[in-house]
Amino acid sequence: MDSIFYFLEPSFWESTKLVLIFSASIFGVLILRYFATATLYRSFLKNILGYAVPQRKNAQLRKEIYWSVISSLIFTALAVGTFFLFQRGYTRIYTSFSERSIPYFIFSIGLVLVLYETYYYWLHRWMHRPSVFRIVHRVHHESIHPTVFTSFSFHPIEAVLQFIFLPIAITLIPIHYYALGIVLLIMTVSAVINHAGVEIFPGYFAKHPIGKWLIGSTHHDIHHKEFKTNYGLYLSFWDKWMKTESENFERQFERNKAGVSQSRSPHRPSTGGLRK
Repeated sequence: MDSIFYFLEPSFWESTKLVLIFSASIFGVLILRYFATATLYRSFLKNILGYAVPQRKNAQLRKEIYWSVISSLIFTALAVGTFFLFQRGYTRIYTSFSERSIPYFIFSIGLVLVLYETYYYWLHRWMHRPSVFRIVHRVHHESIHPTVFTSFSFHPIEAVLQFIFLPIAITLIPIHYYALGIVLLIMTVSAVINHAGVEIFPGYFAKHPIGKWLIGSTHHDIHHKEFKTNYGLYLSFWDKWMKTESENFERQFERNKAGVSQSRSPHRPSTGGLRK
């Protein structure tokens, strides 16, 4: 390799060795981002905020990490394929800020997030059909009490379905590669927050004009227990519009908010994880 940016040369696809090195690098970045985000967030909750993070059985954690590694391998293969499409000019990713305005840069982030939320909501409802659930979505729901490591714990088919939206979106929507990076970062951080088992949002959020549209740990914890409610990913507008938001959400949020507030004292247990 003459340069660390060898992958920017379209000719690198002609070398199997370079493609394998590139793929291994992508996998390394994905797995590092996953473990770093999950571990740092858990440490932030426990050591900085002083919250009593719920403990889970080692068997659950091992299973979640196993499936997360499998998912990361699948994400890697699809990411490499997406990069191939980009280099061949099949996507609408742009690399110069002069091509589009800054307002559009910001708009494109919001657009992709809203479209992905729409895609995920209806995909998620489909995955809860009994015949589909048993094959595709059961792996994720084996974590009845989620952890930060549940966020990537998917069956391979679900991993493909989770990722496939992005290659399609970037062939249709002009987006700067920095904006795409921000979208991926938001998705990762949101997934970890939602599965952490500790509610981090303040008590007024569930009724705040902006906060009520955002999904946090309580909202998604309820989904892992009720199965037929709270299908959203990081925005709750589809759940509200389709009447699939749990009737227990605001009441449980109020309990979790109180528990999180009290958990600042090391002598008092957290109720960040939901109880039936």
